[in-house]
Amino acid sequence: MDLSSIQAGRSLHYEQSVLRGVLGAFMALILVNVFWVSISMFFDRFFPWISILQGLLIGQAFRKYGLGLDWYVPLLAAFFAILASITGSFLSALNLTGREFNTGAITLIDEISWYTIKTFLVNEFGVVGIIYGIFAGILAAYYAKRRLTRDQSIVFRKYKENKQC
Repeated sequence: MDLSSIQAGRSLHYEQSVLRGVLGAFMALILVNVFWVSISMFFDRFFPWISILQGLLIGQAFRKYGLGLDWYVPLLAAFFAILASITGSFLSALNLTGREFNTGAITLIDEISWYTIKTFLVNEFGVVGIIYGIFAGILAAYYAKRRLTRDQSIVFRKYKENKQC
């Protein structure tokens, strides 16, 4: 085996950073949730399809900042996208409910209980939210892995084969 190709594969492996990928996905989660709440408040409507946009952006953030090649990168991205779908829906519903009662979302946070969360997940999030969340997770998983050129794929495969021996 060519030693330089194994070293190139090793450098591709060491370029991965789960921490940077998680931080990038977390920042995308926060930014899109703020956008989601703002759009919902502006139009006074609930937009569950924004979770699909979240999944796409979280996957792109994982790819750009994490440079991940291993199996767990798409899994983490899907987890973050589903979490973002739930939190975005909850925050949007919280702000819209606060507007209905002529109070702010901060005031309603004191009133949140397990019953409130259960009611939200069953009645508000429901089947449609689950479908959008799963689709967002699939998109995030698809876009999370680093795309390699043909030569990079070959040297990374050689590195993995040499590592197993």
